[in-house]
Amino acid sequence: MTISQRDKKALIICAGFLITFVAVQFILVPALDRKKELANRVAAKEAALTEIISLQQEYARLSRMNMADTDILSKRAKGFTLFSFLDALAEKSGVKDNVAYMKPSSRTFNDKNYAVSMVKIKLDTLYLKELVDFLYRVESSRNGVHIRSLSLSKTGKEQTLLDAIVEAETLVKGDAA
Repeated sequence: MTISQRDKKALIICAGFLITFVAVQFILVPALDRKKELANRVAAKEAALTEIISLQQEYARLSRMNMADTDILSKRAKGFTLFSFLDALAEKSGVKDNVAYMKPSSRTFNDKNYAVSMVKIKLDTLYLKELVDFLYRVESSRNGVHIRSLSLSKTGKEQTLLDAIVEAETLVKGDAA
């Protein structure tokens, strides 16, 4: 059986097409898919690494804060209570007469070693300058006391006075709460 020149060319073209198809389908496409899969894996690992670095930085920041809080707790006077501290600051800043009420509360953590002591203070009819002086004294103290929330409303005939509700908090040893 002899094959004509024209049939030989057609067979060669078909064989070339078939070899090209097989190479593309079974070598090139899987290689490109594998490359894409590896690129996705690398992107996922980079995202995980970024998250790990972020968490590591957050942990370091919280550890430094914990050390600072522990240092503050050790430097406080023995009988420190948030209520008496705020009462004394109200006296010093001249807003003691404006105190309508002071409500203490506390929240203990699961490990019972530390607690958050909180005091809610209602201040009636005071000037902004008096309030700012009181808040400055609270925040600038070396006892680790912070203002958690502040609610203000205008009062008085000309609306020049303020009523304020201040919530202050600090970290205390669990047995001192």
